[in-house]
Amino acid sequence: MNLVDLVKDQLTSQVLGNLGSLIGTNESQTRAATNAAVPALLGGLSKLASSQSGASQIASALGGLDLGALGNLAGLLGGSNASRMADQGGSLLSSLFGASATGKIVETLAGFLGMKPGIARSLLAYLAPVVLGMVAKQFTGGRADAAGVQRLFADQSTNIRNALPAGFSLGDFGAVSGGGRDVHSRDTHGHSRQEPAQSGFPAWLPLVLLPLLALGAWYLMNRDKMAKQDGGVMIEEIRKEGPVTIDRTEVIEREGKKLIDEVTETISIDPKFVEAARLATNSTELFGSLSKILGGVTNEETARAAIPELEKLGPVLSGVQFEAEKLEGENKTAFAQFVSKNLGLLQKVIDTAMAIPGVKALLGPVVTPMVETLGKLAG
Repeated sequence: MNLVDLVKDQLTSQVLGNLGSLIGTNESQTRAATNAAVPALLGGLSKLASSQSGASQIASALGGLDLGALGNLAGLLGGSNASRMADQGGSLLSSLFGASATGKIVETLAGFLGMKPGIARSLLAYLAPVVLGMVAKQFTGGRADAAGVQRLFADQSTNIRNALPAGFSLGDFGAVSGGGRDVHSRDTHGHSRQEPAQSGFPAWLPLVLLPLLALGAWYLMNRDKMAKQDGGVMIEEIRKEGPVTIDRTEVIEREGKKLIDEVTETISIDPKFVEAARLATNSTELFGSLSKILGGVTNEETARAAIPELEKLGPVLSGVQFEAEKLEGENKTAFAQFVSKNLGLLQKVIDTAMAIPGVKALLGPVVTPMVETLGKLAG
């Protein structure tokens, strides 16, 4: 069973046509958008389900769905209840991911697809009940519990990851958690800590990784000392180290002759640095893909074959441009230098390909606008 395919199977031409009429896109645009949005929503839910509380939130949301109405999507999206469906979807997104994380999801999807954020938000609102409805159908009578939700998303993690379009990753959402806190925790023997995302832009990584290493050392030095405290107490410490905020809570209680020590550590990273890391990853992948495609051009035949592959990178470039416009100060300067350096290397590959007889006429209309956009990003 593939949960992504089950959702997409419901999105027939009629459903996509009705959905496109509601959000202002044609069928092909709507299909391309849903191909990214469906696994993206499932990916966000999968991250949320990785914690017990998040899985409980999802299970609760599933119980409030009208699975009967969702069984006729074409009629629902083409009728008077379409706006009610969008309202329900918006409420589901906010209650599960929080307003802040939902906003980031919208911006990321809009940037990747090259569409207005308002359209992306509407698309997600209409799709949220559809996606959750299919999740609910995997449980008898639509009744799910937290453990069942966690098992389902653990089983489907590979399918969800494989369904994401090239250049679009689960990391694009950062980490999401219930109530809109932008953290992603993993429980290990009473302890919870975040595993930071990695990017392909080494100039920014130390800003994020060094405080995390310092946190690990601090924890190892203080764990034993804190555990020896007697009585029922709760100790909370909130510290900021650069772009990282560390919220550490320790509860020490006595249960009979046993001393129970539970520690929760939540690490959140300044959204500006998360966006920078995401932009770094996308732009690195973009340059790598362009070099690989153009480097494989040896004649007119291979040039023709390269055109659709290059066109697929259009939304990725639009997303990079969209995110780059948000950079300020040193980050903007560093990114411009990064683009300038890589564009210089890419230009050599382009010049080699364009020098092949007949290739420039074929690839010029596609490659030239992309190079111009990259040139603007390089300053």
